[in-house]
Amino acid sequence: MRQPPVPQNTPLPPPEERHWGRRPHRGKRFALLLVAGAWAVRPSAGTAQDRYALVVEGILAAWKSADLVCLGEAHGRLSDSELRLALVRHPAFPGTVRTIVVETANPVHQDLLDRFVLDGAQMTRAELAPIWRDAHAPEVWESPVYEAFLRAVRQVNLTLSRERRVRVLGGDSRIDWSNVTRAEDLVPLAHRGHNIRDIVAKDVLDGHLKALAIYGAGHCSKAAGGFPHELADRYGSGRVWSVSPLESEAAGEDGEHLLGPRAGPAYIVVAGATRASTPAMGLGAAEKGLTMGDVTDALVWHGTAQDSVAAADLSDLEARYGEELKRRRRLLSEAFRLWRKGMDRVRFQP
Repeated sequence: MRQPPVPQNTPLPPPEERHWGRRPHRGKRFALLLVAGAWAVRPSAGTAQDRYALVVEGILAAWKSADLVCLGEAHGRLSDSELRLALVRHPAFPGTVRTIVVETANPVHQDLLDRFVLDGAQMTRAELAPIWRDAHAPEVWESPVYEAFLRAVRQVNLTLSRERRVRVLGGDSRIDWSNVTRAEDLVPLAHRGHNIRDIVAKDVLDGHLKALAIYGAGHCSKAAGGFPHELADRYGSGRVWSVSPLESEAAGEDGEHLLGPRAGPAYIVVAGATRASTPAMGLGAAEKGLTMGDVTDALVWHGTAQDSVAAADLSDLEARYGEELKRRRRLLSEAFRLWRKGMDRVRFQP
């Protein structure tokens, strides 16, 4: 399997294979895994750019062999936000990546995204908000970390000539809610995972672009349900590199003992390493029997510092969209029911 270069000065501890998990009481398992493989770690003091420097170098190295890096996140988590901000602000990023696909944006508003991110137009939060408020689960995207990311990419682009700027693509289902009046209108779009897969295929892989995709970690999984798995037969497994996050408490007391009480973020390559064959139980929604190599190509551990979630203030969303959101939920629920009914009819045809 492919394995991007490990950043220089990365220590290589002796190999050891161990099970691991995400819960605090399983910390010893993860600590042993961290010792087991290629990893990069930096103390947590200093700015996020400093803390994540070696992690960012590891992610950038993945594009030497892959076209698309899917950087999984836990929605709203500040540490995941800090990492992706550090990544796009790295001087090498705009020379490496041409496109960013984000789960938070409805492609219906691609013109709005382009005016803001590519053209550099100044916009208020209210002017930008339709991008995420018309996407699936807008309550999630109301968290300020998602607006902050769009603004960070725009700011980087303002330092570049127009032809070198990085484009941000809406990576959610393309639904024009102003034209949707019946559940039947949504049935072709009821399977959101398929919609995401088609966007990635058409807008990135077919064009052989170098791209970053930012989605919830489940969408980045190499196992069933993630688009790297669904696209592997068509494009080959080598073109997409999956990066999965770990919650800070995963290392527990044993991880803190090994790395120190102020241990910083770490990037651990899984693909091509001995740990790829270790069981993946405890990694997100990984099913029993899967190995880590079945689920991801690399891991990001954010360190022992306590993590937090940037909660969304939903007052403005509810004031402006309250009744509309109820209408959308009702239509989506009915559309999914109709879609499942159609799938069952096909499955049980004589």
